[in-house]
Amino acid sequence: MATHKFEIDIELKTSPEKLWKNLKEFITLFPKAMPDEVERIDVIEGDGRSVGSVYVSTLKPTEMVPVVSTIKERIDIVDNEKKILGYSILEGDILGYYKNYKVVVYVGNSPNSDGALVKHTTEFNKANENVVVNLDIYKPFVVKVYMAVDAYLLKA
Repeated sequence: MATHKFEIDIELKTSPEKLWKNLKEFITLFPKAMPDEVERIDVIEGDGRSVGSVYVSTLKPTEMVPVVSTIKERIDIVDNEKKILGYSILEGDILGYYKNYKVVVYVGNSPNSDGALVKHTTEFNKANENVVVNLDIYKPFVVKVYMAVDAYLLKA
């Protein structure tokens, strides 16, 4: 089956340096920045910051996903020099629809401001031919995540 890929660029007001420093601490950052969506993130292998670390995200019910959801993920890439963070989903409801689900996040300089430019890339394969790929759901969610992080860091 074909690999599906979507990329989105998001401009933030937070400086690239501050965003990268905090993004690497997503284990504690995301529950603080998005308390209505993220209940907690528990590290189950490694330190939660380095390649090979495995963690479980517990997401609260939302309009998009009306039940408590857990996702087991692994950090695949941490490149401090290039400001790249990558992870893959190991277990969770989403794997009923998509397999080989990988995300790579690059933090760079915005060409339009002193803020950061986040390049978020997701790659996955459909679990079967009957799965409908609806990126209209994921793109707004990804933007919402980074806007929440930006708002939180601007207040911090």
